[in-house]
Amino acid sequence: MGNPLLEAREARWARRLELARGLGAGGSLLSLTLRLPAPLRVGREGAGLGQGLYAALRRASIDAGLGPGRGEFRLSADGPEGYLELDVGLAEAKELALGFEEGHPWGELADLDAMGPGGSVLGRAELGRRPRSCLVCGAEAAACVAGRSHGLEEIRRAAEVLLGGPLGPPGTRAASGAAAPELTLGPRGPWAGAMGESSRAIGEAALRALVAEAAAEPKPGLVSPSSRGAHLDMDYGSFLASAAALAPWFETFARLGRGFGGREPDELLPSLRAAGLEAERDMLAATGGVNTHKGLIFSLGLLCAASGLLAGRGERLEAGACARMAARIVRGICERDFAGLAGREASTLSAGERLRLGSGLGGARAEAEGGFPSVVGASLPRLRAGLSAGLGRGEALVDALLVLFGQVEDSNVLARCGPEGLELLRSSSARALGLGGMATEAGREAVAAMNEEFAARRLSPGGCADLLALTAFLAELPG
Repeated sequence: MGNPLLEAREARWARRLELARGLGAGGSLLSLTLRLPAPLRVGREGAGLGQGLYAALRRASIDAGLGPGRGEFRLSADGPEGYLELDVGLAEAKELALGFEEGHPWGELADLDAMGPGGSVLGRAELGRRPRSCLVCGAEAAACVAGRSHGLEEIRRAAEVLLGGPLGPPGTRAASGAAAPELTLGPRGPWAGAMGESSRAIGEAALRALVAEAAAEPKPGLVSPSSRGAHLDMDYGSFLASAAALAPWFETFARLGRGFGGREPDELLPSLRAAGLEAERDMLAATGGVNTHKGLIFSLGLLCAASGLLAGRGERLEAGACARMAARIVRGICERDFAGLAGREASTLSAGERLRLGSGLGGARAEAEGGFPSVVGASLPRLRAGLSAGLGRGEALVDALLVLFGQVEDSNVLARCGPEGLELLRSSSARALGLGGMATEAGREAVAAMNEEFAARRLSPGGCADLLALTAFLAELPG
């Protein structure tokens, strides 16, 4: 296996050349990376900073009357990277880059390169500029890097002095409580106005959805405030810790969509997957290694990105539109991800992959590629109907969950309890709904009985729980 950092750098250089070769005559390409060691630029800290600097660079190019044209921002194993196509020559593009690096409050943390249509580059020396200074000591940066003159924490402290607060996503504050400076050269920062407000609202809606799903009870076989359900390794506290760790990532997913531009939506997926792996690491660190929300990082992160992409286009955040956009982002994912499963060792397959081989089920990928039909067509209408009928939010969510039990071939249930478990899920939920669900005493008693039986059988409909959180999210969208 190769080195992921080196492979990511090679891929970045190849992408840069590809974009540069597509430039028109007289055009140029700016590429942005972070001027920080890998441990500081990779992960949530680097993602937030990189997105902020990229948005500020776009604003600077607009304020200077230089564009931008097509843009691209992504996360890789080597950290964030952004590209801007400008309708100006190489020298003018490099002057903009130098002005940003030297004039922006956080520009010292940005590394901007300019490239012309044939792949030609222009450095600081060609424009008579001095080499860049070290963040820590002010000496020539290249010499300090080559000699490894400063440790990681030294560099972190220097960066945080520039930032006015800790490294991290937008919204972090300095220890003194003072707000971090705006990332802007013009009158508006990227966390102000439509971009910041819409992405933040989407991230907050995702967090509320996670908490609402965790708090709803009784959820047969699932974790709630008063029950572990069918689980021995997690409880309600685990879900709250996980939600807190993931909250900044849902805003990150929305920002990735919001800043994506006008290309084909499925080109966004690699960046989402790279961010998802980092989000998963944060989740596992917060829960002590327990998988509380791995499936939701994919599904809810996808819907956040789809919502951000729609917001970036000025379109209304309507549930069906978001689900359809999500489907466009993951177009062809089942065919790609499940190709070659038959030739792999059984021990290397996930539970979902084994089910795909055995029964053809696509799980969360198929649900996403289909535009979340179980949510848009079943659980979301039921949730809205329950709320309109006067049910409390938790009760309406439980009713929506019962509808999902009857609709979804839950891969978690099949993996744990086989087809018999799936039949029990469907028959018992149909009975509870037939008795009136959470709107009647008989229905509530039936749900309580389901909860006891599912716990005893270790039947955990985790796939349906994920879809319930998506239901809550789509109902929470800011409109």
